[in-house]
Amino acid sequence: MVALRSFRHKGPSFSDLLPYAGLVDNGIMLLKDGSLMAGWYFAGPDSESSTNLERNEVVRQINSIFARLGSGWMIQVEAVRVPSTAYPPEEDCHFPDPVTRAIDRERRDHFERERGHYESEHALILTYRPPERRRAGLVRYIYSDDESRGADYADTVLDSFRTSIREIEQYLGNVMSIRRMVTRETEDEGGFRVARYDELFQFIQFCITGENHPVRLPDVPMYLDWLATAQYQHGLSPMVDGRFLAIVAIDGFPAASWPGILNSLDLMPLTYRWSSRFIFLDEQEARQKLERTRKKWQQKVRPFFDQLFQTQSRSLDQDAMAMVAETEDAIAQAASQLVAYGYYTPVIVLFDEDHARLQDKAEAVRRLIQAEGFGARIETLNTTEAYLGSMPGNWYANIREPLINTRNLADLVPLNSVWSGSPTAPCPYYPPATPPLMQVASGSTPFRLNLHVDDVGHTLVFGPTGSGKSTLLSLIVAQFRRYRDAQIFVFDKGAAMLPLTLATGGDHYDVGGEGTSLAFCPLGELETEGDRAWASGWIETLVAMQGTQVTPDHRNAISRQIGLLSQSRGRSLSDFVSGVQLREIKTALHHYTVDGPMGQLLDAEEDGLSLSSFQTFEIEQLMNMGERNLVPVLLYLFRRIEKRLTGAPSLIVLDEAWLMLGHPTFRDKIREWLKVLRKANCAVVLATQSISDAERSGIIDVLKESCPTKICLPNGAARDSDTRTFYERIGFNERQIEIVASATPKREYYVASPEGRRLFDMALGPVTLSFVGASGKEDLKRIRALADQFDGEWPVHWLHERGIGNASHILIQA
Repeated sequence: MVALRSFRHKGPSFSDLLPYAGLVDNGIMLLKDGSLMAGWYFAGPDSESSTNLERNEVVRQINSIFARLGSGWMIQVEAVRVPSTAYPPEEDCHFPDPVTRAIDRERRDHFERERGHYESEHALILTYRPPERRRAGLVRYIYSDDESRGADYADTVLDSFRTSIREIEQYLGNVMSIRRMVTRETEDEGGFRVARYDELFQFIQFCITGENHPVRLPDVPMYLDWLATAQYQHGLSPMVDGRFLAIVAIDGFPAASWPGILNSLDLMPLTYRWSSRFIFLDEQEARQKLERTRKKWQQKVRPFFDQLFQTQSRSLDQDAMAMVAETEDAIAQAASQLVAYGYYTPVIVLFDEDHARLQDKAEAVRRLIQAEGFGARIETLNTTEAYLGSMPGNWYANIREPLINTRNLADLVPLNSVWSGSPTAPCPYYPPATPPLMQVASGSTPFRLNLHVDDVGHTLVFGPTGSGKSTLLSLIVAQFRRYRDAQIFVFDKGAAMLPLTLATGGDHYDVGGEGTSLAFCPLGELETEGDRAWASGWIETLVAMQGTQVTPDHRNAISRQIGLLSQSRGRSLSDFVSGVQLREIKTALHHYTVDGPMGQLLDAEEDGLSLSSFQTFEIEQLMNMGERNLVPVLLYLFRRIEKRLTGAPSLIVLDEAWLMLGHPTFRDKIREWLKVLRKANCAVVLATQSISDAERSGIIDVLKESCPTKICLPNGAARDSDTRTFYERIGFNERQIEIVASATPKREYYVASPEGRRLFDMALGPVTLSFVGASGKEDLKRIRALADQFDGEWPVHWLHERGIGNASHILIQA
């Protein structure tokens, strides 16, 4: 038998300093002192895009929520700044051609090459310490029913806590995006065993060690001292698992506060955890504390000898008098119960393996805090106490005075968040964990652009000429190719999409252009009732475009002839005209037959259009022909596209959409598209440079409601009264309009959606610019010449002419 006593260590350990006891419900932890704790992840509004009125309103609502709490409650608002180095992996992307793969690889290399990318995550921990049981014993005398008198005290407290956190979550959900930390279950590969992982445990582990990884729960989640797996070394320079620990404490406050006064901390390019703990006091308890403070200052108003000998001199301490007045105001505020008072303890926790580098980081944080008017110090002897006080659920360590109220607390805690976008595509029709559309290294916080908000991907793009609209659309198209079986249909003006279309093997049609052999047979498909109904409506539109009023007799004649045409082999427009009986219809359709000016485009025996996965229609020449020629062609192209939408990820880009918004036929079609195409997993991007035409379209309200994502290009005229009205109509506030007006053209873009708002830089490299930014006339002329000379190998020669070395290696590697 081996004697184990000598191997047993009975002295205090690091786990004895931590308060965690067990998990008593999903997402609810019991602490060693009987307290209950729950947590949430949250994302507050972006204060950079908010007006002062909006910021004050958020603070007012947060204060009204916090003011409901009293003694026994504690909140901890945690802002965690963590490195962001993940770019969508290549194996999750399905680019079908080397050019778009090379574009994405260049963007990936640029993102990974740049350092200093960080993201902020915010958490709120709520802790409740119930009153001592002897104080709760009156329950059996207050309630007469047996169920209430016989209820277990622990169950009663737990039920009360569940109710309270549910109410608080509902209140906070009206102000910010919030998600509860809960326990999640996963099955192993064989499905024989279920593993449980708790998010609150994971966050606590991160607070202890600075490492973020899942924590698996035991079958009985009690006696949680094993959470403290880290080795803690006490001293002036403490260490946790071999990494040095530094604490920067805020120990002084300015005379006044305002919303987001410490938002600059949320932009620092380093890793830290900013913990803000607030221990609430009831109104009576707060008044007692404040009254004690008032008496202390009151004694300093008159000199000591005046008070001792009851004399009256003129030497009064003006600072003490001011402090007495402020304390009396605080007592009045506490009595009003419009605010709550408590002890506020803010600290910033930093880890690093190098002690000198850690001290430099701590000094940088301290200087930034002091620059905002606060007092700050780097803890030495008090480091361990401050570290323990920052742990979720710790009531006792490092309590700081004086008292502050919840109105100031709402100004001080990190509620603001810089929107970084969803790390996965939010569309439910896409496979799980699908990468975002685009990721850019914009500032210290990266940004991920997704057009979709839930299942709606419709997007408005506004910007004046020369602000970078064509480049943005081309990059969106190039990045959309990452999705498996993606379909893209672009209606272009000015051939801006020509380089990307030809480089990726797409089909580029110059509709109505000189020398094109493209011809359509719109009546070629009449097999189904839907095909025949569409064909009848299309013929009616053509008749109406020629100024003939369509009557019921006309509709009957058109429908009858479409039915006969569906049974014959010849289905050209001339075949229809030769068979229809009414002369008014024959006369009206003459313009679109081979005997008229549009016959070469609309009166073919067989359709020359074969749609591929990437299709671009250049319609500038067609637009110059006028509405009578433009509308029939576009309606037919829209019909062909609609029939291709079978559920695969699809994107329709309408450049210069004001041309379509200005016509009643297209207004109805676009209104219909925006409402129904989302069900077919299709997103519509409407881009225009004519804000006035969009304003006069008559469907601006439909566009605002159906297009949750709006991308605005820099526009110095946004401050003008007429243009400002448009931005206000689509929901922009004064601050957002100012951002759009002051942004850098051809570089910065402002996106606004229900998920967030952000000004970002696309960070385009030379390879990307060669295909998405080459829209000048000379560039397009040279690209056409290279394509005619080298066919599919022209991108290599084009990159060589742009001064990009190893062009062939770049494309082959991609």
